[in-house]
Amino acid sequence: FFAGGGADPNTMMGASVCRSARCARLASLGRRMQHTLPAHELARYREDGWIVPSVSLDKEELEAARRSLGEVLARNPGVPPEQLVNAHLEGHEGQGMGVRGSRGILALASNPKLVDAAAACLGTDDVILWGVQIFCKPAGSGKAVPWHQDGQYWPIEPLRACTLWVALDESTPSNGGLHVISGSHCEGEIPHEAHRNDEAAISVYLTDEALGPARLARSHAVALQPGQVSIHDAMIVHGSKSNRSASRRAGVACHYMPAQSHFRRDLRTFADREGGLNLDYSQRPLVVVKGENRNSANTGLMPLDESLQAREAAAGAVE
Repeated sequence: FFAGGGADPNTMMGASVCRSARCARLASLGRRMQHTLPAHELARYREDGWIVPSVSLDKEELEAARRSLGEVLARNPGVPPEQLVNAHLEGHEGQGMGVRGSRGILALASNPKLVDAAAACLGTDDVILWGVQIFCKPAGSGKAVPWHQDGQYWPIEPLRACTLWVALDESTPSNGGLHVISGSHCEGEIPHEAHRNDEAAISVYLTDEALGPARLARSHAVALQPGQVSIHDAMIVHGSKSNRSASRRAGVACHYMPAQSHFRRDLRTFADREGGLNLDYSQRPLVVVKGENRNSANTGLMPLDESLQAREAAAGAVE
């Protein structure tokens, strides 16, 4: 994939109306809050649906995150390294496909500078960390993650959410780095289809033919050095090729939502209904990492002090 072909869906009037409406809503977010990202970065995020911000991990934070990655990999030898869901949960909480996580990953995801960057993109001072996934593509064998929109997999209403992708290794097109289609976050839901593909880490996704040449022309490779971060909207079309290089490519995807939204534990997502990954959101803890919960329907809240303790424990291990 990542090559042009097929009809161009962008010519459809419905897509154009949906695109302009969603972009208008996104542009209106956060006008009354003080942003921690520079104005030009935030403007670019609103327009393109992704950025590589000035925020990054320092040397000590990167080393701590890499140690935590090693712990998770060692604890889960039978889990595909591209599917380490709920990597921030040490025990059985959330039943993350049987994954045994690490408090160090929770410490990373609750790092104030990452959380503040997410808050700026979401346009709120109240932020919930609802998921963390490790994407580790071993050298020469890492699977592809075909084009998709995260929002097709997520039970959040209204669907305002973003991902901070933290690079623990160098991430480039040659080792299976991320690609995004700029502006696609404004188009709303683009119909996904179920596929059988043993070389792919997901089974419900978009093909090049479904996207069309006009969208594919807006594809960008997101190259990151270790410690750098990219941020992308829940509805941006993105994906990555398999890793056929001699270098591992590992990163941590931290998923945040505004605390005003509802995490619908009773909702079967489109991807789940179509036979995609069964992520079981029914018991997943929600960590309020900034401000407070603003939606009384949200359940399973994990106290903030637990995440703070995790970060302090990780910092103590560095000293």
